[in-house]
Amino acid sequence: MRWIVLALLLANIGLFAWFQAAGRAPTEVVAADGAPVPAAGETVELVNEVPAEQLAAAPEKPEPEPEPQSRGEALCTMIGPFGEAYQGEDVAERLRALQLEAELRDLEMQGQMRYWVFLEPRGSRREAFRKLRELQSEGIDSYVIPKGSLTNGISFGIFSESARAEALAGELRERGYPVRTREEPQTYLEQWVVLPPGEAGGVADSFWNQLQLDYPELDRRQNLCRELQHKAPE
Repeated sequence: MRWIVLALLLANIGLFAWFQAAGRAPTEVVAADGAPVPAAGETVELVNEVPAEQLAAAPEKPEPEPEPQSRGEALCTMIGPFGEAYQGEDVAERLRALQLEAELRDLEMQGQMRYWVFLEPRGSRREAFRKLRELQSEGIDSYVIPKGSLTNGISFGIFSESARAEALAGELRERGYPVRTREEPQTYLEQWVVLPPGEAGGVADSFWNQLQLDYPELDRRQNLCRELQHKAPE
């Protein structure tokens, strides 16, 4: 019996030596779920065992860039100007017959720049008129500003040329009055038919051609809708 055990032991030693000489690696063991089982000497690191700086260095999936938003503003169509209200109403009615939202409006338009020479507003209306009498006693043409951002100020005139306004301001300063000048856009009202955004796009060319024949002076243009709100000048 001892000879049998000894023979088996020698056989096992010889088989092990043969595998080592052949350089064969041990067969990889696979778990029941199909995942490989680490060989002896290997370790598995859990996520919470990895150093923080190593995790921070790992590349992250880039976030999708947000879609660019349109910066365009709504454009309304303007048809005009009309010298008489009945002309504007006629064109508006023609457009309404095409199921379009047409509206005749009084729009404030900007004209030539003007230059205002004035004294800053006084503390009260009484004080303003006291200053006015002083100025008029010296032969200086002036008046009290009744409303607006310069209410109770003293105006010396509004000029169409900057040079004339600055010349008068210089003379008044030499006489001891701390006057100022300010640019003021001249505004006036015009009547236009206004169509909301997209309304004019479906109108046939034949309609516009006929309208141009009936009203040769009319202009058709687009403008920002937010700028077409009526605002009476001060």
